[in-house]
Amino acid sequence: MSPLIECVPNFSEGRDMTVIKQIT
Repeated sequence: MSPLIECVPNFSEGRDMTVIKQIT
C-alpha cells in the first residue's frame, strides 16, 4: 500500500476501496 493509505487508518479498513484507488 502507498504511504498515504498507511497514514489513513480509516482507508486501511478497506471500506472505501474505490476511493483508495482514486487517490492512489
